[in-house]
Amino acid sequence: MMSKWRTFIVTMALATSCLAAQQQTTGAQSTFAELYRGAQSAMAAGKYDEARRDFEQLEKLDPGVAEVHASIAALYFQAGNFTRAIDEIHAARKLKPGLKGMDALLSLSLAETGRYKESLPGLEKAFRTETDPQLKRQAGLELARVYSDLSMDRKSVETALELRDQYKNDPEVLYNVGKILGNSAYLTMQDLFHGAGGSIWAVLAEAEAHESQGQFADAIQSYSAVLEMDPHRVNIHYRMGRTYLDKWESTHAVEDQQAAESEFEQEIASDPENANAAYELAGLRHKDGDDAAARRLYESAIQSFPDFQEAEVGLGGVLLDQNQPSLAVTHLQHATLIRPDDEVAWYRLAQAERLLGDVQAQKQALAVFQKLHARSAAIRNRVEAQSKDGVTPQVLGVEAKPE
Repeated sequence: MMSKWRTFIVTMALATSCLAAQQQTTGAQSTFAELYRGAQSAMAAGKYDEARRDFEQLEKLDPGVAEVHASIAALYFQAGNFTRAIDEIHAARKLKPGLKGMDALLSLSLAETGRYKESLPGLEKAFRTETDPQLKRQAGLELARVYSDLSMDRKSVETALELRDQYKNDPEVLYNVGKILGNSAYLTMQDLFHGAGGSIWAVLAEAEAHESQGQFADAIQSYSAVLEMDPHRVNIHYRMGRTYLDKWESTHAVEDQQAAESEFEQEIASDPENANAAYELAGLRHKDGDDAAARRLYESAIQSFPDFQEAEVGLGGVLLDQNQPSLAVTHLQHATLIRPDDEVAWYRLAQAERLLGDVQAQKQALAVFQKLHARSAAIRNRVEAQSKDGVTPQVLGVEAKPE
């Protein structure tokens, strides 16, 4: 399937050929004009092989029309014959040096044939000065790739970041940007492991890599090694606690949950303001039925981080269990303001409003919950929470049944 940017190149050539047809029909023979209209129609209909044959006939009839060479160049470019495209571009530029789009098309063609150094100045110019967003986009993609192939990694990354900012919703751009940034990250980590192997940063990176791959035992071992190197390093006990929780999800072993609790407790002992550790331990205390301890820990997390949305939702749940709906409403309303698409917050808010007897407020909260639940917002929240700095999300339990 032809990519969107090659379609654009052909569309650009079609616009150019329209001008040539107007110029030619003023004094040209009718055969030329008729064949020209046929070539244009074939190009517009996506019949590119037919269009190319027609334009090549026109080239034989009159080799002095720059727009004919430009159209043939675009069609060869679309077909992946970049060498022929370059020849036709040179012919068009010789006849009409200022013909629009030819400089950019030449640079793109040179890049596709591996002539990276030759293509670089034109790609840089097109990306910086081209006003057409599609041509600018393709020049940027090629430019980032050429920089990478020429081992100009810093410029490749800088170009990729510019593309990401300018084309935030473009899947092709995001795919290529991700490859470039991922490769840069990989090379950086290789430098870390090979140039600073055995350093605390290398061991920490190793632990995080094991954790992300679900190799929990190896991750715990590496995190333990970090603590051996620096016993007071912040957030490591928290990371170990999260890893034990992830391990517990697959093993359901009591000792894994107990180990997680111990790690969170140690993190809080060394860093009392670690809101994430307090939040995770609160969830475990709530699960064990110790609502008083859970409440204190959730409140501590919120005190350290006032906009900790998940902690607000967790505290709201504890307050509901303690039959304090008026306090729960305050925290749950705040949670829905911070993250309006959290279905758990809306459901618990509906529960609290019901206990307070506010039927209208209950219906409004429940309506929002039902709308979000239909879109599976909880699944999205769980995915977002898997980053290394994330926390275990609040989820709906058995209490979530139709009202």
